[in-house]
Amino acid sequence: MKNQKTENWKLKDVIMMAILGVIFSAVYLLVFQGGLALSTALTPFGLSNFGFEIIYGIWFMAATLGAYIIRKPGVALITEVLAAAIELLMGNSGGVVVVLTGAIQGLGAELGFALFRYKRWDVVSMSVSAMLAATFIFCYELYFLQYYLLAPGMLIAQLLVRFVSAIVFSAVVVKLAGDGLAKTGVVKSYAIGANADIGKVYDDEEEA
Repeated sequence: MKNQKTENWKLKDVIMMAILGVIFSAVYLLVFQGGLALSTALTPFGLSNFGFEIIYGIWFMAATLGAYIIRKPGVALITEVLAAAIELLMGNSGGVVVVLTGAIQGLGAELGFALFRYKRWDVVSMSVSAMLAATFIFCYELYFLQYYLLAPGMLIAQLLVRFVSAIVFSAVVVKLAGDGLAKTGVVKSYAIGANADIGKVYDDEEEA
């Protein structure tokens, strides 16, 4: 039997990535407003920098969910870029920088799944992907947002909070959401549905 991971992308894959891109573009816009509100609420305590960090992991969900459902190389990157591009079209005021950050986050997530050779699909692989996405964009923000001017202790604290957020939202929540979709049969034509045993950690190897 032919391994699904080795197949070329199909139209249904593109449609799924587009659907996720539209859904998460709206989610990302809402998250931005939520981050502003949290930052404002934390300002009196001198913790405004953590307003976005607490929910930053949501910005990687398109990448990890797309990859978890389709399970093919390139899906994490493309889905994240699509979500960022559609977010820009929906009114994000960040300009093309929004698409650039989407690409950076998508590359980090893609590398995470590549480290497991696109064979492991569980909280561990998604956590690694989410943390790499968080690391990639954090390195970019060190200069773009001039985080390098902050005290080392503050930088470490922000990165740790971002890691926790990434694991919670883009690994744990995404896994639960993906498994829930698989149980409904909505994604039965994708790899996540073909591997009906939701508790399975590794995809089956290609049969000789």
